[in-house]
Amino acid sequence: MASKSVTIVAVTHDLLRQRSIVTLVWDDDPEKRIALPVSFGCDLSKVKSEAEKAMRDFAAEAQALTVK
Repeated sequence: MASKSVTIVAVTHDLLRQRSIVTLVWDDDPEKRIALPVSFGCDLSKVKSEAEKAMRDFAAEAQALTVK
């Protein structure tokens, strides 16, 4: 099975709400995307590790979710 990957397409900093969001798009399906919170004001040198952590945290949380 081929390895799946996503690409970081945006990092947004909301100054009023003091939060930052990273947007990821699946490389094999550009219609599939997710926006996740990262550390506020994270700089570009740390955005990859922040995105990886955010995705791992989301995956762990998603395992326990109920869809309504």
